[in-house]
Amino acid sequence: MKPEPLRTFGRKLLKRSRILRFAAKQALRLTERPTLVVYPGFVAGGKLTMLGRVLEDEGVFDAPHSNSVIRNLWLTFKRYETDEIGGARIAWRGLGRSGEAVSDTNGYFRVEVEGFAAAEADGPWAPIDFTLETAAGYRFDAVRVEGQARLVSPRARFGIISDIDDTIIHTGAFKMLRHWRIVTANSPEARAAFPGVSRFYQALCAGEAGPETNPVFYVSSSPRNLSDIFERFMAQKAIPLGPMLLRSLSDDALGWLLRRHRGHKDVMIDKLLADYPNLRFVLIGDSGQKDASVYAAAVERHPGRVLAVHIHDVRPKGHAAGIVEAELKRIEAMGVPTTLGRTLRDAARHAEETGLAAAGTRAGVEEEIAAEDEKRERFGRFPVIVQP
Repeated sequence: MKPEPLRTFGRKLLKRSRILRFAAKQALRLTERPTLVVYPGFVAGGKLTMLGRVLEDEGVFDAPHSNSVIRNLWLTFKRYETDEIGGARIAWRGLGRSGEAVSDTNGYFRVEVEGFAAAEADGPWAPIDFTLETAAGYRFDAVRVEGQARLVSPRARFGIISDIDDTIIHTGAFKMLRHWRIVTANSPEARAAFPGVSRFYQALCAGEAGPETNPVFYVSSSPRNLSDIFERFMAQKAIPLGPMLLRSLSDDALGWLLRRHRGHKDVMIDKLLADYPNLRFVLIGDSGQKDASVYAAAVERHPGRVLAVHIHDVRPKGHAAGIVEAELKRIEAMGVPTTLGRTLRDAARHAEETGLAAAGTRAGVEEEIAAEDEKRERFGRFPVIVQP
């Protein structure tokens, strides 16, 4: 069977199984109260874009950090085995406007509204309030959540597009066993940031309008099921928050399991460059998920729009030069500077020398790396699990 018919069959089967599961849960009175999950959105070209989801609240998103392997495995299972609520009505209000949205069969709802051009000068973030009004088959008290929309200042000089796994956060995504060891830890406390990331990203984002003048967007093949963990992780590690364009497992679970990255990242990068036609971008990724190839293709498709490409080298020491180096040479041949390293030292040096970051950026990154080197807990053979 060809891939597309197989996907269509899979979606129909999944939809049918959800209907039957919901009917069984209702009959047995096992449904949980609904909750709203709202992802960070943005205003671009006067258009507000927000995405959210209506799910049964199974205590996953606010679960405290635990070192129990069994507890974490259970929470991880529930994080991916979500009970979506379709047909729910959600009211929203923000930036002087209001409206309604309806969740689809996967529980997702989307707000896309034009006419917010003036708001882009007010940044960096605007609160958008969401209220769950109806959800057929459920009884619940008021459910209200405040979402955030990224507003980009007219004084922004450029934007940043960054991967997440093995770029800012140590996941071992290039090795399945390492990746799953961390994915099954259901809290941001169980994840480690690469040293220098916080200082470097802060330096890139800072500008005339304040510390978040230049926007950062996170384009990753990770599923949206991990969005809240990433958001809390960034807040804890002082890494600038930005809209996260992650993958929907409902649309392409097979592609995620088979670790296909190209299609999703290509589409999201193209979308951002189209949404912000007046911004040029710095692209940051790693050597483990074909980011160099993805970015080379983006530079080719969008001449003049990319300022620099930085790749974090997570390959084993002693590896032979290969595809990553070849793709970076290809990027440089198109006139875009690149760096490749196990730390962000060279990236910070380049940003400082080219005026993309303020003087002292490299020293700050070096300081953060040195401080991390002094700690007892190191990644070692497997990533460290940080104790509370």
